This record gives sequence, structure tokens and C-alpha cells, in this order.
Amino acid sequence: MKFEPFYTTSIIEVSQPLGTFYVFKINAKKLVEIAFTMAAYNQNGKLSGVQRTLKTDRIKQIAMYSNSVNATFPNSIILSANFNNDGNFVVDEALRWKIEHGQLIVPTCQPIASIIDGQHRLEGIREAMKNEHFKDFDVLCSVYIDMPFSNQAEVFTSINFNQKKVDKSVAYELFGYDLDETEKDHWSPDTLAIYLTRILNNDESSPLAGRIYTSFEGEKKNDDWFISTACIVECISLLITTDATKDRYFIHQSAFFNKGRKKLIELPNKNSPLRDMYINGKDKDIFEIILKFLNEIKSLEWLSSSDLITTKTIGFIAMFEVLKTILNDRGERDVMNLDLSFLHKIDIKKLHKSEFNFSGIGKSEIKKLLLSEVK
Repeated sequence: MKFEPFYTTSIIEVSQPLGTFYVFKINAKKLVEIAFTMAAYNQNGKLSGVQRTLKTDRIKQIAMYSNSVNATFPNSIILSANFNNDGNFVVDEALRWKIEHGQLIVPTCQPIASIIDGQHRLEGIREAMKNEHFKDFDVLCSVYIDMPFSNQAEVFTSINFNQKKVDKSVAYELFGYDLDETEKDHWSPDTLAIYLTRILNNDESSPLAGRIYTSFEGEKKNDDWFISTACIVECISLLITTDATKDRYFIHQSAFFNKGRKKLIELPNKNSPLRDMYINGKDKDIFEIILKFLNEIKSLEWLSSSDLITTKTIGFIAMFEVLKTILNDRGERDVMNLDLSFLHKIDIKKLHKSEFNFSGIGKSEIKKLLLSEVK
């Protein structure tokens, strides 16, 4: 059988108050190849997903049912695309799920879609396939594109807490979020990043006003160029954490002692230049540094055209990795006095998107170019 690098299928776009997602059908055998389950805890006890622990007995029951003549699964399995099984945002365009001309384009070379809801169904179907008499069938799926991990948790709790009788403490344990009102002192790094991202998108004076697209809020994409919420959240998180998942779990673990972010002093984190500001609740200072950086980029017209690599996901992540490098070089006491004059020496013609690969190699090339003028 010839290997097909992409699976293309028709979709239905669904916009709801919770967010925009896409509904499609896919053969069960294809689904188990392109999706994976992130359990809530790994063997080291680290929070790593938006799911509860898998129950072997339930998987076996679903497997038996999947092989029966009257098997049916009318409810959709809910996916989040463009994150790998380490929880990292996928930048490489050749690997990403995307919507083109009303079709869903799904790469088949590796699974980068995690299950928000329906893990037992998927694992039950996977188990059923071990039976040589298994007959393939269609599975209904719903997928969110580029949804940040924290928002995936909100979707899960919306489904399992608001619509089902799931103990509220389970939601707290899994996600570390107070579903009523979380105090800022207990915000995890990615929660703060989401908050700052929304300000950057909604404040009319922001360099990114109206440019940040989030399917979670059902917003329309800018006609010229846009960047995903997931990208900006990752960019901001780079400056305050090396492992947002670990931080989130650690903060929640200590919530009973009301220490919040302060508890993170106990965790080693040597390569996040604004880490101390985050731990000490200096969110305004963090925002001012990010805003100064973005304003500088805008003044150089690096955000003026969709033809520039600096308006693409790979360009944004590269630029913020450069910012991270510069801030680390300045030291903790001098991060507010940010000197970005070296950026003015970069010829904007060298930033045309055609000059770079949309991959990890391309990101390295962008970083090398931007840092070439640092003295």
C-alpha cells in the first residue's frame, strides 16, 4: 500500500461561545495512527495532560463492544491538534494540521493530535484492532487547532464538569485551576501568558491588536496576517519557564499552603530570564518588557507584511528566543534596561519568508541572522 503523507477530509466548522472547532469523520485505523492520549500523570507523578488515568477494565469493555456487530459511537472524540506528546507546540509546517480551502489537512507521518475527551474510546478501539477479525468503521471527531494546553483543560472541564457529575476537586487536581476565580498568585506560567496574550490582542494600542487568532474565543482571522494564541503563549512562556506543565502541577500541589508562585523558588530553572519577576508577581514589568520588544519590532516594519518571516509562527518563536538570549545575557538586575538597537542593523529584505524553511532549521537561521549584529 502506498504511503500517503497527508489525509484530507471534508469538515464542518462549528462556532460556539466556548470556541470554534471542526467536525470530521475518519476511519478508526487512521485515527489511532494520528492521535495519542496524554494521561493526567506520568510515572513520575508529573501533570502532563488533560485526561484522567486510563482504566484497563473500561478499555477492555470498549474493545469487546467495538468488535460486536452493533457497535456504534455517535459522540465525537475531541482532539487538539499541533502539539506533540511532550506538550510542545509544533512549528514545522510539514507536520501541522491545517485548514485549506474548506478541507482538513492531516499529516500522517507522526501523531500530533492529543485527545481532550474520548481517550477510553480511542484506546478501546486500538485494543479491538488486535483481533484479526476487526472490521474498520468511521469515527466522528471534533478538533481544535492550535489551542493552548490551558484552554484544552477548560474545554475538558466544560464537558465533564458543567455537563456531567464530575467531582469539582477532580478538576482542581487535574488542571490546577480554580473554576470559579483563581487568584493571580496561583497563576501558572501559561495562565499568565494567556492573560497577557489577550491584552496584546484586545488593547487597540498594542502592536498585535486584532492579530492574534484564538479558536477558543471564536474570533475571525485578520485578512492580512495573524498569529495563533498558542504561538504567543509559547513565546511569552519561554521567558518565565522551561516547563510550564511542571510549574502548574507544583503550584497546585502547594495551593493548600497558600504559597502560590512563591513555591516555585524550590524548582531549578536557570534559563528563564524573567522567572524571578513572575515568581514575585511583577506581571506588569514582564508585560512592559514584552511590549517594548514588540513595539521595537513594529517600528522596524517587521510586522507590516505577510511576506515577512517575522509575521509567521516560526518567526515569532525565533524572535522571542532571541529576546530570551538577550535578557539572559543582561542579567537579572538589568532586564528593564533593554537595549534593542542591534535590531536596527538587520536589513528587512533578509526577512522575506521565501528565504527560510518553515522548520527547526529555519528557526535557527532566523535566530542566527538576528543575533549576528549583537556586540
